[in-house]
Amino acid sequence: MADAGFHVRELTAEDIPGARTLMLRIVAEDFGDPYDPVVHADIDDLTAWYLAPDGPFMLVARDTETGVLLGTAGIRGGALKEGLSPPHLVERYRDGRTGQLVRVYVPREHRRRGVARVLIHQVLDRARCEGRYRTIALHTFPHSPGALPFWLSMGAVVVEDDTAGVSRALFMEIPLTTYDIAPTRTERNTRS
Repeated sequence: MADAGFHVRELTAEDIPGARTLMLRIVAEDFGDPYDPVVHADIDDLTAWYLAPDGPFMLVARDTETGVLLGTAGIRGGALKEGLSPPHLVERYRDGRTGQLVRVYVPREHRRRGVARVLIHQVLDRARCEGRYRTIALHTFPHSPGALPFWLSMGAVVVEDDTAGVSRALFMEIPLTTYDIAPTRTERNTRS
């Protein structure tokens, strides 16, 4: 079987400066959003959000030969920020059984290698094994290159179109109880 040329592992303290730089770059380039300390609080303190707590986690993909950071993806408790999301979804995700799939970022120059797909499969596999969540929620933006077709191919379903609202986002869910997409050959080769 062919090697994908990258490996996925849990975020470490050594990854944090590069991961933060990558995330802020994607926010600016793909979403055209300015830095916002409320929206990007987790990016500002990756340790507190993804390394220290029990439950939330982040994975990173690195090029096998060069060690270059290729992408990130994480999961945390599903609560949405009030005032930034539709109120009924804020309430819906307070149940403690919904995880938020977050910071799925791959720079343009590293796309089309299967990095995001492998990251997502590994995040969802771990979330299912840990058993904390029934549903994984996420949001995406219609102006994010290839995002909607990608998420639909991953089994996500649109639960709210707020593209004309305050969030400008499409809110989606992936039920963990029905998540059963078999990994591709590339994914099987990149599992750590």
